[in-house]
Amino acid sequence: MRGQAQPGLGNRYATAAGTLSISSRKAKGYGAGTAYTVTPSAGEAFRIVVSGRDRWALDELRKAGAKGCTPIDNPAPRWAAYVHNLRALGVVIDTLHEPHAGNFPGTHGRYVLRVTVTPEAQGGGA
Repeated sequence: MRGQAQPGLGNRYATAAGTLSISSRKAKGYGAGTAYTVTPSAGEAFRIVVSGRDRWALDELRKAGAKGCTPIDNPAPRWAAYVHNLRALGVVIDTLHEPHAGNFPGTHGRYVLRVTVTPEAQGGGA
């Protein structure tokens, strides 16, 4: 269990002597992410860093282009959540509602990327 934050020491925590410390996921280097440049049709380009399923969804949207992605064509457990997270970073994504037939007729969302997103070059040394 985490101790109380120490005044003046930022995000550091104290632990009692002899207490085992379990590292958090971030401390192990997870979630470093991939950097992308987002260029909207109006306004200045900006940089985002995404990882995991959010990165996968962004790459799928980039590959799909104007056709967009649906959970039917690009199966994933939480498309709406990935799109929500990307939108929170400033990525413009439209949701088009399309009808579908079958045993469970209704509608589904088609997500379409409305900005240009390019991966940044990875540092490899010169």
